Amino acid sequence: MNTPLPPGVAVSTAGKRLGGYVLEVVLVIVTLVIGWLIWSLIVWGRSVSPGKQLLKMKVVKKDSGLRASYGTMALRELVGKWIVVNLVIGSLCGLVTIVLDFMLLWDKDRQQLWDKIAGTIVVDDPNDVLARDTPTG
Repeated sequence: MNTPLPPGVAVSTAGKRLGGYVLEVVLVIVTLVIGWLIWSLIVWGRSVSPGKQLLKMKVVKKDSGLRASYGTMALRELVGKWIVVNLVIGSLCGLVTIVLDFMLLWDKDRQQLWDKIAGTIVVDDPNDVLARDTPTG
């Protein structure tokens, strides 16, 4: 992976990514979907989803290492996750959806299908180094 990342920022592990995915599902259920959706619409501009915000993770563009824009987050979350995975693939076979959810375990860049669609990777940013859109490399 050739993504330029500043000191203190690292590509998230597969375990943390999967834990974040489970946290997102729990948040969707607990907030009765509408709370999660409102929260998401607010924080996508900071390159996070509700679960990633709680886990201090960010979504960055794979080619530049810069934070994902609001539009990229919408593409990743709405088109990638909900439409492609849940509607198209999920309707074909639930097993395929489960396999694609876990594809980051064998993908060299730790990307899931929605990361590939949006050209993003997920990183750990515990000190909020990527708080601003500044070139990192």
